[in-house]
Amino acid sequence: QYGSDIIENFLYKVCGCRGLWTMESFIGEASKKISAAVKRERVLCALSGGVDSSVTAALLNRVIGKRLVCIFVDNGLLRKNEANNLKEIFVKKQGIDVRMIDASKRFLFRLKGITDPEEKRRIIGNEFIRVFEEESKKPRVLAS
Repeated sequence: QYGSDIIENFLYKVCGCRGLWTMESFIGEASKKISAAVKRERVLCALSGGVDSSVTAALLNRVIGKRLVCIFVDNGLLRKNEANNLKEIFVKKQGIDVRMIDASKRFLFRLKGITDPEEKRRIIGNEFIRVFEEESKKPRVLAS
């Protein structure tokens, strides 16, 4: 019942923290760090559609705009309309250059007959890395 009060008391009175953090301050700091690291270069971003990569892509787009290229890999295990929804959000609404790669046959072939969930996760993770590396080496990916 008093969980928020207990946490607030611990953070502010016991630990001496201050409540200065805001989303705007985070975006501002992250934007400065991105600008300093990227300078005038182009950036290649692996976009899975999950929260982490989606926020990263949106923040990169905000800071560097047209110098961003994202690669989205369809592994054949997506939710219904997930690839189209991602394209709608990132390409049409935000104007991000997203390369949609259909690797579904490749993933499903590698997963055929595999029943162990950990083995499936390992295969999917490794295959994502391989596909991303292959696509990133193609000359057209970061061509202006």
